[in-house]
Amino acid sequence: PVQCIGIYLTNILLNLTVDDSVIYFVLSKLFFVLLSYQVYNVYMAGRQLCSKRYREFAILHQNLKREFANFTFPRLPGKWPFSLSEQQLDARRRGLEEYLEKVCSIRVIGESDIMQEFLSESDENYNGVSDVELRVALPDGTTVTVRVKKNSTTDQVYQAIAAKVGMDSTTVNYFALFEVINHSFVRKLAPNEFPHKLYVQNYTSAVPGTCLTIRKWLFTTEEEILLNDNDLAVTYFFHQAVDDVKKGYIKAEEKSYQLQKLYEQRKMVMYLNMLRTCEGYNEIIFPHCACDSRRKGHVITAISITHFKLHACTEEGQLENQVIAFEWDEMQRWDTDEEGMAFCFEYARGEKKPRWVKIFTPYFNYMHECFERVFCELKWRKENIFQMARSQQRDVAT
Repeated sequence: PVQCIGIYLTNILLNLTVDDSVIYFVLSKLFFVLLSYQVYNVYMAGRQLCSKRYREFAILHQNLKREFANFTFPRLPGKWPFSLSEQQLDARRRGLEEYLEKVCSIRVIGESDIMQEFLSESDENYNGVSDVELRVALPDGTTVTVRVKKNSTTDQVYQAIAAKVGMDSTTVNYFALFEVINHSFVRKLAPNEFPHKLYVQNYTSAVPGTCLTIRKWLFTTEEEILLNDNDLAVTYFFHQAVDDVKKGYIKAEEKSYQLQKLYEQRKMVMYLNMLRTCEGYNEIIFPHCACDSRRKGHVITAISITHFKLHACTEEGQLENQVIAFEWDEMQRWDTDEEGMAFCFEYARGEKKPRWVKIFTPYFNYMHECFERVFCELKWRKENIFQMARSQQRDVAT
């Protein structure tokens, strides 16, 4: 409607005579008001970062020029007093994107408070709930785009993704939304995080397309087998497993020939059954970090349904020989130290006095969530929850 009015006003303005100067002035002012309401969805690295009006870009430009007076800023696409066609609007949007890319390529500008506030804050007339598009990678190598509110939480975004890809009420419990930190590590998002903020913070990420991905959130291999009749779950399990083998997370050298044949024949269930016996399957390995149990060097932590391992390494991450494995029934308590950015756990062995250990990692909350998940799954297995859930689902289906 705004653009239709704009076209109508343009025709009037073009047909006015000199004697109509007052009318021209009034109509042109009205036209500029209408133009100010054109919202541009800005994308960088394939991700929608923000929805802003032209005047907001103009204000940003002036604020940056004042803050970084010694930097020669690129030109901002100019104003245009008449209605813009779809092609012209798209050209202006691309021009605004190019402007942001150029100024954000200067790290001190891209990370400045002015720029971060511009990219993350909603327009005042949207009350913080404007719609945004999030592109999320799926385990099978495809991507899905969901349109959600800008302030949607992890749980809300995940539910939107699950609905779009067709996950049933059972399968949805065995996957989760993760952030791609780098090519070798992903972090599960906490339920109350805001995924769109990660788009803003990671738009310069080396990961092409998106920093968000869906991955399996399950440690108990026996329970995967109960999902063998679920085509979507098996497909996702299979593709993630293939990727994990390629990256070396799963040690499958002795069975590589048989696995390759099963992969080529797309025998997913047989492939997974064989791979589940290999070291590293359903194991989460964290980047090396400091630990108070070592005076020198770091540790690499690994969490699986069978144990919690601390593998000694150098401060550069080179593995050493010492490995300590804790059984889950040895764990007494665990918690996070927000101020010290550490995950803490207390364990007891035999008649020895219980001991606290601190692991200093920026992913302490994720490590804590892994502990909670493992103990939940151990409880579910003990109470036969998995089998009961699948039986109920089959009853509903029949």
